[in-house]
Amino acid sequence: MTDNVEETLRKTLNIMEQTGFKISQEVKVVVNEKLPIMGYTSRKGQSHVIVVSGFALKSPVLEGLLTHELTHIYRNTTNHPSHSEPLITELLGFFIESHHLNRDYEQGILRQVVNHIQDLYADDIAIKVLATHNPTEPRLQQLGEFFLGWIKEEPSKTKMHERDQWINASILLNNCFAISNMERHEMPQSQIEKVKSNNSRFLNQIKPTAARQFDYFNKFMVGLKEDISEAEFRKQMTEYLGNFLNLVGDL
Repeated sequence: MTDNVEETLRKTLNIMEQTGFKISQEVKVVVNEKLPIMGYTSRKGQSHVIVVSGFALKSPVLEGLLTHELTHIYRNTTNHPSHSEPLITELLGFFIESHHLNRDYEQGILRQVVNHIQDLYADDIAIKVLATHNPTEPRLQQLGEFFLGWIKEEPSKTKMHERDQWINASILLNNCFAISNMERHEMPQSQIEKVKSNNSRFLNQIKPTAARQFDYFNKFMVGLKEDISEAEFRKQMTEYLGNFLNLVGDL
């Protein structure tokens, strides 16, 4: 199994280089059989370690997972503002301190809201790479099915009001990420309409003032620019995170 993942890593690195996204720094991959998520990447000096879960290793999406993680590494090593850890840390620290976000779930969700933007920028490259040696239409169809699985239709109703506010704001952003990613990459319209229909079931069950804010986040995500300065990215993300916290308050 380990030989398989290392071979897939080598293959994906070669495809990325051929596509114009060469990674010069060292990349290693390890398997954690007990990892509850598909995988993640950590940086150690000038090298990077991709940790892959046992169930991801056995799944048909291993190539896609490694490609996604490698494009995060590419964004990081090419100093794209979306992957500037000092900038992200500064933004998160400002909102956590200024809004007194002391609960672990608040900080975790806020980080996830930032991750959506990083994932969109990573997927801009990943989808190009995945389509390089695969027929475009079948690949987009497969990705569309993947994003369909992201959509949650039911809001949290635990009656723990503040926690439900945060969780439901998180669901709205999670659904918005999937839809916006599909729209950015012009995936089959039939699939986009299906995910929008599923998302509407969620929106119809939350407060209308909150549901109406979906359009802002959708336009923000779809409209993200490739060439953006750090100053402009900071300004846009400050607005984005501020609007997310307003959304929490409206739920």
